[in-house]
Amino acid sequence: MRRAVLAERPDLVLYLGDGIFDMYRIQADFPGIQAAGVRGNCDAGSNEPETRSLTLEGLKIFMTHGHIYGVKTGYGKAIEAAREASADILLFGHTHRPVYEMNGLMHIMNPGSVFDGCYGSLELNQGGVFCRLKSL
Repeated sequence: MRRAVLAERPDLVLYLGDGIFDMYRIQADFPGIQAAGVRGNCDAGSNEPETRSLTLEGLKIFMTHGHIYGVKTGYGKAIEAAREASADILLFGHTHRPVYEMNGLMHIMNPGSVFDGCYGSLELNQGGVFCRLKSL
């Protein structure tokens, strides 16, 4: 995560669970960069929510680790939850497999896992969404 933050110099780090305490280390190491996260199935003791909605640049982002929606067997339930939240972007993890696709007008991204050398990047401006899967 540290290498990805150094490479990207983001305004905000969005963390999708499992090892949520790594997010707190990133916040400590980079105090000028905000972070928001959700807890995953391996984040016992975390007070972070299982889902989070954010609005940035006029676009709504729905975040979840994904385990509560069974994303290992399909994204349908997570997409439905994101639609119910009126999201433009669905971000999830859990499968550790990077994916980016569109479902109607909704952007769907799983950045994979930094432990496997991958992460995702979102650039939002004036209603435009640019999602990229990247490698370390």
